[in-house]
Amino acid sequence: MKSIAVYCSSSNDVDEVFKEEARKVGELLGKNKYKIVYGGGNMGLMGTISNSSIAAGGHVYGVITKHLIDFEKKNKSLNNLKIVTSMHERKMEMFNSSEIFLIFPGGIGTLEEFFEVYSWKQLHIHSKPIIIYNFNNFWDDLIMLIDNLVRKNFAGENMKEAYKVITNLDELKKELRICE
Repeated sequence: MKSIAVYCSSSNDVDEVFKEEARKVGELLGKNKYKIVYGGGNMGLMGTISNSSIAAGGHVYGVITKHLIDFEKKNKSLNNLKIVTSMHERKMEMFNSSEIFLIFPGGIGTLEEFFEVYSWKQLHIHSKPIIIYNFNNFWDDLIMLIDNLVRKNFAGENMKEAYKVITNLDELKKELRICE
């Protein structure tokens, strides 16, 4: 079973179009036996992806910190939830438990998680695939920022090859080699 860390929003206030896409992604991963590794919450896109995967028969592994249990509403439908003491421990557990990183629309925490696995790839700490899910052009500004860093020689050209950008479910299927 392949494992995929999904980094995304914990906010319930995002547009419904993102929630619907998250539901489709969770269902796709669940039906195709991908183990989702995520932050363990039941809110926002995190909750939507995990719950739709579980409903589709998928395996989900949540990692949540003690201090976020009430804030992110620990997902009680999980049968595989690890409670840790720090964000560093949470991120390390997610990193070590994943073979692929999927960067779905999210906020500051999602950006921080992306930049950590991205910089670790630059430092050759790992060679795992990083997929930016640029649904509805959500990550256009991030991609432009990275392009600017490369253009101005603050990052090497190879850093544009350290991740793959996709925009929809069909491209995700292709990237994960899922045939339905």
